Amino acid sequence: MKETIFAISKETRKKEIIETTLKIVDKYGIKGMTVARIAKEVGFAESALYRHFHSKKEIIEFILEEAATAAQLQFKEIIDSEDDSINKLKSLLKIHLEFLEAFPGLFKIIYSDEIHIGEKSLLNKLDSLINDLTGSIKKIIDKGKTTDKFRSDLNSTIAAVHFLGIVQTSFSYWTIKNREISLSQTGDHLLSQLLAGIKP
Repeated sequence: MKETIFAISKETRKKEIIETTLKIVDKYGIKGMTVARIAKEVGFAESALYRHFHSKKEIIEFILEEAATAAQLQFKEIIDSEDDSINKLKSLLKIHLEFLEAFPGLFKIIYSDEIHIGEKSLLNKLDSLINDLTGSIKKIIDKGKTTDKFRSDLNSTIAAVHFLGIVQTSFSYWTIKNREISLSQTGDHLLSQLLAGIKP
């Protein structure tokens, strides 16, 4: 599986554009993300940016695709590990929150109204990303049910959605607190409550 734009160490124009875009979205929101602002922050003319991306929509699509690939890589690493299901969920939450802490603008793209009620192709990409995430979490939970880590009557799909809710709530609370609290500790506290409810 290819290395994502978030992980490559080599500095490229495309990587610089994406990192700058995410910083702009984090600071100004999705509506504040314009091609002109991105080009200015990167330090070249708009015409030069169009050699890499043809539109704002194309930049967002690329970010969502790269985020989906990054998530798949994270899941594979955790699912292939020897940890039990509980520790896999803990590791997964930790790596997700660390990723969002490094690229907070990504969170604002995923939960933006422009994605939810705007372009259908963007909504489809987001839907695909969420389905991949919940599907992979469900696999961990299903495995935990067979090894008596989780209740046998647990609805794995609902539990997976709850897990994603922890990611969203943790990030939102961290943002409200001006990022002056620990994002990972907030997530750990919420996950402990979820685990208490789904253990046998």
